[in-house]
Amino acid sequence: MALTDSAKVNEVQDNIIDINLEGVNRTKFRINGDSNAIIELNLSDLSIVDRLDKGMEKLEKEMTEIANMPSDADDLSDLLKQADTRMREYVDYIFDYPVSDVCARYGTMYDPKDGKFRYEVIIEGLIKLYANNISDEYNKLKERTKKYTDKYTSGKAGKGKKK
Repeated sequence: MALTDSAKVNEVQDNIIDINLEGVNRTKFRINGDSNAIIELNLSDLSIVDRLDKGMEKLEKEMTEIANMPSDADDLSDLLKQADTRMREYVDYIFDYPVSDVCARYGTMYDPKDGKFRYEVIIEGLIKLYANNISDEYNKLKERTKKYTDKYTSGKAGKGKKK
């Protein structure tokens, strides 16, 4: 029974055959060398481009709101906590995984680090993983496709046929 190389077929106890065609492979990453800080990402997820665009827009709005909060507000602490909670949700949305729990266990998403906010450091660091993997996967697809299209693109197609 051949489906595809990536399809997994397993027979289960009730005589129904389960087929896994999801195709999602999550890669595990240890953050800052801490074995208790592991995240799992699907580095082939092209939907991240759309989520990144939407998430960054929301994160930038949050930063604008934080910058405009009156420093003498009685509920400033609560407002900042709420903003941090929303920012964590946006970062998690971008990566389709609760990365903020692991990557920002202490402090807030708007803490400064090396001239950037923590959420920027997290996103920039993780997005590089996607870019590298997607490029590698694209090259694999190109090579696989090439073996099927070579006969049509190498100039051999159509030879020997007369009109």
